[in-house]
Amino acid sequence: MKPVVSIVTVVFNGEAELESTIRSVIGQTYFPQIEYIIIDGGSTDGTTSIIKRYEQYITRWVSEPDKGIYDAMNKAVGMVRGEWINFMNCGDMFARDTVLENIFSKEIPDSISFLYSDYLIKTKHRTLRYTASFERGVLLHQSVIYRKSLHERFGFYLITPKIIISDYLFFCLVPVAEVCKVNGIISENDAYGVSSGRWLTAQKLCADVIFRRISMSKLIREWRLTQIKGVVKTIIFYRYWK
Repeated sequence: MKPVVSIVTVVFNGEAELESTIRSVIGQTYFPQIEYIIIDGGSTDGTTSIIKRYEQYITRWVSEPDKGIYDAMNKAVGMVRGEWINFMNCGDMFARDTVLENIFSKEIPDSISFLYSDYLIKTKHRTLRYTASFERGVLLHQSVIYRKSLHERFGFYLITPKIIISDYLFFCLVPVAEVCKVNGIISENDAYGVSSGRWLTAQKLCADVIFRRISMSKLIREWRLTQIKGVVKTIIFYRYWK
């Protein structure tokens, strides 16, 4: 039998974006083998009404306050029963309805526990394709599918207001030999929902040094380059787009 994939959607006051995410998940041709879980952080808008509208397709959902996205993700990990997990959070969607069918049409070796691929980021004016690379740390959790057993080995996501790369830290623990890049684009994501900013970049660079992905000298060079890019983007924004 094909493996069960647990798709998790974390949402809070996502009335405007949630339905497109739900329809993307339940529209997967692989859906008979999908366990769908929605974790709502106690929304006060119409989010729960949308969830109830699609309740027949949802394996389980909860709506209650949490300590943020990583707390919600950990809560979901404790609920899933599938062999594989993917977080397709509110506002995100699969690039096409055959994504999971294509990935799991062939048997995945037991030695592989982490699948990933490229992703799309939608901005106001265009859609950009990002070439994912585990080695270079170019990853987006919406375009990652991994075995639940990784949490049994490495624990849950770190929960703290000061750390905003808990998913990246978790991914860094996965041995390279267990990683496989699959063909095609997995997810399409709204730029406004993707973590960004200099604080995130600084944390990621520090993590890359700790996990020996880059040297300290490269960290300094990358940080200086980030600062320059930030200034250039600000100038362009205020001159051409504001």
